[in-house]
Amino acid sequence: MLFRLCLPRRRGSVRLAIALLPAVAACGHAAGLQDSPHFIGPLATPAPPLPKGAFNIEPYLVSGQSGARFDGDGHRRGSRAPVQWTTSIPIQYGVTDRVSIGGTLRGQYNRLAGGSRGFARGDTSVAASFGLLDRDVPNRTRLALTVRQRLPTGRHDRLERHEVPGSGTGAASTTLVLHGQAYLLAGLLRARASIDWTVPGARARLHGRSTYGTASGFSGRIQLGHGAGATASAEYSVDPRWTLVGEVVYEQDGGSTLRGHDRRGNAERRQLPSSWRLSLLPAVQYHVSDRVGLIAGVQVGVAGRNAAALVAPQVALNVGF
Repeated sequence: MLFRLCLPRRRGSVRLAIALLPAVAACGHAAGLQDSPHFIGPLATPAPPLPKGAFNIEPYLVSGQSGARFDGDGHRRGSRAPVQWTTSIPIQYGVTDRVSIGGTLRGQYNRLAGGSRGFARGDTSVAASFGLLDRDVPNRTRLALTVRQRLPTGRHDRLERHEVPGSGTGAASTTLVLHGQAYLLAGLLRARASIDWTVPGARARLHGRSTYGTASGFSGRIQLGHGAGATASAEYSVDPRWTLVGEVVYEQDGGSTLRGHDRRGNAERRQLPSSWRLSLLPAVQYHVSDRVGLIAGVQVGVAGRNAAALVAPQVALNVGF
């Protein structure tokens, strides 16, 4: 789905968003801030299940640019890619003290012909988290398992019709995530870590130009390989309002198999190469209240193979109820 808009003509919406920020801040200050360490979570590492009845929403705005790529040998090579703005809205609700459900809505802004911008809906995901370990000890150790299902709601093929980049994968995939957290240094430091595995074999039909590099007139399908990743993060509370965050993210794609026919009817079969990337994500949190906080940081790809050397500044507003 693609919504066309011209940003200068939507100043009313921008003014409304700006007007709401002081209201959010005022509500946050009214709720007060306890004189104790505060954490809202890092940018990428998942959180354990929420307490029963708790609700959390955290809209993200990300500006991504890939001025370089890591080639098949891991060397950094210059490349030209436009700046792309993406949004995601993770939502989580605590069903019980050990079970949470949630989902993530995604979208991206693209520059269109004539200088306007278009908003394209991205893939959606739904998830359920199950608490495996919750120890009420000084370190407050928690361990959880999350099952995440990606739904192909974004645009992945027939891109020549709209002359915009793709915004989805076209494939429904399942990911398992094992993650945990613990408190250290008398509660001033919170550490989180996770590992994830995406089940291989998800398929997508392809027609025309697609996010997988097919050209106009192509007709076929792609079978995705496995995906894997790991994260580790640390949040250190400087004072009740400010928290410093450091995070390491590893992403791996096992490669995919593409089959079909080009516009002339010739058979085409390609094995898309596997890829991996290691990124650092320094960030800082500001806590408006016990329930409202801001986090801003940047993801920087420092090593990889067949992957973008990503530089992605991002900001998120975390609100709990």
